Amino acid sequence: MKKRFLLCFLLFVSFNVWGQTVSSPKISITLKNASFDQFVSEIFKKGGFKVFYNAGLKEKLPIVNIDIKSAGIDQIMTQVLTNTQLTYKLSDKTVVILEKEKKNLPDKIKGIIYDSNKQPLPSVAVMLKGSNKGVYSDINGQFEIMVLERPCTLTFSFIGMKREEILLTDQSQLEIILKDDENMLGEAAVISTGYQNLSKRDMVGALTIINAEDIYVPAYTTIDKMLQGQVPGMIVQNSSSRAGASANIKIRGTTTLLGNQNPLWVVDGIIQEDPIPLGATFPVTADFKEFLGNQISWLNPQDIETIVVLKDASATAVYGSRASNGVIVVNTKQGKSNVDRYSVNFSSNLTVKSKPNYSQFNLMDSYDRMKFTDEVITDGSAYLKLPIKQQYSYEGLKRLYYEGDIDQEAYVEGVDFLANNNTDWLDILTRTAISQNHNLSITGGSKMINFMSSLSYSNDQGQEIGNSAERISGRISIGVQLRDNLRLNLSLVGTQNQNSAFGRGVNPMNYALNTSRSIPAYDKDGKLAFYRNESTYKNNKGITDLGYNIINERDHSGANTGSSTMSFNSDLSWDIKPWIKYQFTVGYSTSNTHMESYAGERTYYIANAYRGYDYGSVLPTSADFAAAVLPFGGELYTVDSRQKSYNIQNKININKTFNSKHRINFLLGQEIRSVRNSSISSTAWGYVPERGEIVISPSLIDNITPIGNSPYDYLTGYGIFGMLYSGRWGRIETHDNYVSLFSTFAYTFNNRYVVNLSVRNDMSNRFGQNVNKRIDPTYSFGASWNAAKEEFVINKLPWITQFNMRASYGIQGNVLTNLSPELILSRGSVLPVFNQYSSIISKIPNPDLSWERTTTWNFGLDAQLFEMINLNVDYYGRRSNAIISQEIPYEFGIASTLMNGGVIYNRGVEAALTIVPIQTEDYGLSIGINSSKNWNEGGKPSITPNLTMYLLGRGDAILREGYPIGGFWSYSFAGINSETGAPMFNKMDADPELSKNDPTTYLVYSGQKDPYFTGGITLNLRVKQFTLSTGFNALLGGVNRLPNPYSNFSTSGNRIPTPELNLNRDLNNRWKKPGDELFTNIPALTVGTVYNIKFPDNSSVTPLNAWAQSDYMTVDASFLRCRSLDLSWRAGNKVLTALNFKSLNVTMSLNNLFVIASKRYNGFDPELGTSVMPKTFTLGLNIGF
Repeated sequence: MKKRFLLCFLLFVSFNVWGQTVSSPKISITLKNASFDQFVSEIFKKGGFKVFYNAGLKEKLPIVNIDIKSAGIDQIMTQVLTNTQLTYKLSDKTVVILEKEKKNLPDKIKGIIYDSNKQPLPSVAVMLKGSNKGVYSDINGQFEIMVLERPCTLTFSFIGMKREEILLTDQSQLEIILKDDENMLGEAAVISTGYQNLSKRDMVGALTIINAEDIYVPAYTTIDKMLQGQVPGMIVQNSSSRAGASANIKIRGTTTLLGNQNPLWVVDGIIQEDPIPLGATFPVTADFKEFLGNQISWLNPQDIETIVVLKDASATAVYGSRASNGVIVVNTKQGKSNVDRYSVNFSSNLTVKSKPNYSQFNLMDSYDRMKFTDEVITDGSAYLKLPIKQQYSYEGLKRLYYEGDIDQEAYVEGVDFLANNNTDWLDILTRTAISQNHNLSITGGSKMINFMSSLSYSNDQGQEIGNSAERISGRISIGVQLRDNLRLNLSLVGTQNQNSAFGRGVNPMNYALNTSRSIPAYDKDGKLAFYRNESTYKNNKGITDLGYNIINERDHSGANTGSSTMSFNSDLSWDIKPWIKYQFTVGYSTSNTHMESYAGERTYYIANAYRGYDYGSVLPTSADFAAAVLPFGGELYTVDSRQKSYNIQNKININKTFNSKHRINFLLGQEIRSVRNSSISSTAWGYVPERGEIVISPSLIDNITPIGNSPYDYLTGYGIFGMLYSGRWGRIETHDNYVSLFSTFAYTFNNRYVVNLSVRNDMSNRFGQNVNKRIDPTYSFGASWNAAKEEFVINKLPWITQFNMRASYGIQGNVLTNLSPELILSRGSVLPVFNQYSSIISKIPNPDLSWERTTTWNFGLDAQLFEMINLNVDYYGRRSNAIISQEIPYEFGIASTLMNGGVIYNRGVEAALTIVPIQTEDYGLSIGINSSKNWNEGGKPSITPNLTMYLLGRGDAILREGYPIGGFWSYSFAGINSETGAPMFNKMDADPELSKNDPTTYLVYSGQKDPYFTGGITLNLRVKQFTLSTGFNALLGGVNRLPNPYSNFSTSGNRIPTPELNLNRDLNNRWKKPGDELFTNIPALTVGTVYNIKFPDNSSVTPLNAWAQSDYMTVDASFLRCRSLDLSWRAGNKVLTALNFKSLNVTMSLNNLFVIASKRYNGFDPELGTSVMPKTFTLGLNIGF
């Protein structure tokens, strides 16, 4: 090392005598990511050159990447030292590395910045990289910045555009073009509204844009649940904890009473239809609807790129008669052009769901339940029904003992067994469920063609044993550049869903939470214990009870749905001119769904409904066998449904800029849409799945010999024969056709002022005959002003990079596809009295009936400060003309008809705030907060509400002007009577005359069932390769009525429920003696004769029923839920290189971590009411090749 220093010194001092280098040999050299020392060794081997440098320069020596043939040493050294602070000197075959002489050059760099349309961009941040020095471009896109040394790097950033970096060497004048970044959700981001792509800065509507990747929750299999807490103004509520259940979504309040309140879903420009319009006459639709899914249940969430939620009229009016509930536009992932390589991505997620336990709930255990029985019997209470003699209930044992059927020893032994049994029904009927989700995608493309294909499989197990949802989905998308100005996009999606749940009367979670824990599931030998239940079979009065076991019932019954969906989209785009485009779109979709609900011959349901005795308990020669309508087999109910739909669109889009300041975007379109549904339902009796799914005929009428009835009692509107003769076969067909014309126009001046117009007219067979109703367009107009583009803001407030004020007004529509303006005649079967066919007028004709209209206005503000704070605020109002049920004179033959005229008002405010205080290569922090408040109220009622309507609340009718839809009233609780323990009530002195027509004179308003405030919080912290994320959502303002702890008692409350029912522990705190009223509001259990309470309108209600519907029994339904807590690790370059991966991510997620809500729910989830959402843990792996 000392020799090297000495040599360097001698070279420096003799610098002035060095002459021109002699001709050096030509050498070839190829190195990749090599160290400088490796480079030195290589040129010594090939050319004999020696390289010397000061040790202080070692850290400044570059990594060498070079591939050069037959070049001189000067050319090689120049290339190696480019973009460094080093130079060299050459003498003969000796090379000395020197540091460049530093010079302070206070240069002025000037430039102009354009967007992709060559329009000047103001407010662009121009920063000197590595420093805090920077300027903003002026109103003409021009900038000036001083630099002290070269080389240096300037960065150019603007919201919604790709960041650019320019290396300054000797330039003094720059021209920069910033391109739109479609992955950013900023001002210039290109947004798909389904029908067209628009720059966000050219839109004035209220909308929210979400990257699907940002909200992806591995524990969920559909995108609707992932939207909870993400969009201000949108309420997303879980409808069930079961696998396969879809969420309920409502945007900006209630706008319809009788129609579908869910928003319209649009996938890649094609409107999605409801999977099956189940008819109200189908007997078990409730079994299916819970897990049937919705319009987008077929869509794999990992195929989604972005989601755009359109809210106000300006954003949704182009969708015409389907838009008043808002529109959710889903854009799927597409292949990438010009990549010339394949990209493969595989992801796998394993989710574990927790099982519920009794410690969560306020329910009695075996000891409490048996103690309660002793107390109420001692107090003199009677049973609602005399307990059945049996060994599997405490009360049944008492009867056996008191009536001498068992001795004291057997009684004590039986009581000990039940007391210590404490059956854990939750452990028996639920499970720690394990779900899985796997996805494989391949993308690629060239200049002429791109493609993306994906294959996914998910198996979602519910927490109840027997509940699951399975989906297999495949998708392929191809884009072909046929000519420079002609492009064809094709996509094909196929999905197979299979969901499993429970048959008639089987609800494991409900059973576990409502069944006494003293009742055993298994006997002492480990076999199923069959509790004796009352028999209601009419044809055999000799058998009074039948055996019931929930496990047996679950295992021999069920409900399943299987559906297959195929969807094809084709989009041809022709650029007639660079600024004018024609687009032809065709979408075709078909789905087939098979649903079945069955109950086998071993079930209590079949024994009680059709047989009258336990399975296998009688001989074919017995009288009981002869009294059975269905001695063999069970019941099978099936629905087969088919849906076909097509959508054809023709669109002309003009997008042109004039004189760099004027920009127009004009769309003219035509759409034809048709949806055809057909469903067939049927019931088969005698179904035996265990024997190859055969069907055994029921007993013939002449062969049935009832026991304890007259021979024909069973024929009168009862049982299987009544069903057979009335026909248990049904078919429903609907055909909806729409022809639409629509147009939008956007004009932008100088990137500051924007005007939007849109109009659409729909014609449909669902509208009336009135010509005025056929030409009844929806329309909207709006304007915006981006003050941040004004010169006075740019010069004086450069930290305000966006300040866009918006206003819009328009009409939104909602067509009720299940209604018709025509006469609806229901053709029935033969009436026995007349021996002729009969028909019933279901609906009288109303040619003036049209779709519902919602008038909407909206004021909004979009602001960005310091390039790290984004704020969006909207204030809106809506007036809906809803279809209502109107009472009409009886001479029309029906009591009411449907007509337009119900008025619903909504107004609200929404806000979303995003702060990104830290955003560097290694660290990042982002905070997102959104909230909204909606005020909803109805207009003048079209019906005369009665007391029951006020107490229950109605979501399909307006009860009182000025009150929310779904609002309800309660009796005003005044406390417990100190002498009797009975409930007392306020307002008992209300005017009787007024009360007859208006029960609210003595009732109190309790609130609305739907929440009116929504909120969401997301936090993301990134440190190097780790990211920690958490999400919360809140729903506030809703009010629920608590379950009545006396609900299983007799109406008057003086008779206690049957032994198999469990009770709430609150009953242990009921009033029992004078003085208890000081610490309890739970009335006493009544004994003997109970006198009803008479209210001012002379209505008569039992005390406990009035208490159950009092304001004391209401509870605030507000809650805050920790939706997710995620920790992910992203592999670095060293790991990826070693594994030959393009990307590698490992994620751990916790969902539904906790809920903060009123303690009065006693463990139940306020969102579901009588169930709980399970906690989940997910481990995920994502690999890119």
